[in-house]
Amino acid sequence: MKEKEYIYKFNLVTANIFSIVIFILLIALTVFWISLQSSGLTGSVEFMFFLPLMLGYLCLHEFLHGVGYVIGGAKPKNVYFGIALEKGILYCLCRQEISKKGILISLQMPFMVIGVITYIIGMLTHNMMLVTLSICNLVGASMDMAMFNYIARLKDVRYSETDANDEFVLVSKEDLTKRKSLFLTLKEVKPYNKKDFEFKKIKRITISKISWVFIILLLLISLLPIIMEFI
Repeated sequence: MKEKEYIYKFNLVTANIFSIVIFILLIALTVFWISLQSSGLTGSVEFMFFLPLMLGYLCLHEFLHGVGYVIGGAKPKNVYFGIALEKGILYCLCRQEISKKGILISLQMPFMVIGVITYIIGMLTHNMMLVTLSICNLVGASMDMAMFNYIARLKDVRYSETDANDEFVLVSKEDLTKRKSLFLTLKEVKPYNKKDFEFKKIKRITISKISWVFIILLLLISLLPIIMEFI
């Protein structure tokens, strides 16, 4: 059987419902753990400071995806980053074909490093800010892990991005039309063409104009208490 390109689109409705369930379970787990301890979490999560920290944590999430791509065999020059807050996304694109091992490493990097590991550290050190950031990251990584679970069960497959932020391509000789997922919709199947993965050069980091406005507002909000001290 010849190789084919299977183009997938994320099922965002199902993914969002799944994220909410994960969020509730993590909060319940955290509260249960705290109830077993003699002392609870310390520190407060100030809203004004939390939003910039959360944005930074999400940027770190995407950076770790990039690190995972490189560890998995991608060339650093083919890894790109972007922020499009008007679409509600930050993204990392690997504009080359990579192996199954490569995509699995990339998918699990943010989940493990600034999700599971930092959550455990936050709980053990009673750091409320770190626990909160880790929970938000774990919720945000729910689609990553859904993809991880789907791709890990496939035998012969390669991965590639498309120019769309909510799509990706799997190249395989296996008939993937029989493989179903609640979180992914198979958009198109076509014969493999190597030219489909010859991407045009783009900026290493792309930040939309609206994203710049949002980032500046976040910084101003976080600095507002300091500014008020001098008024």
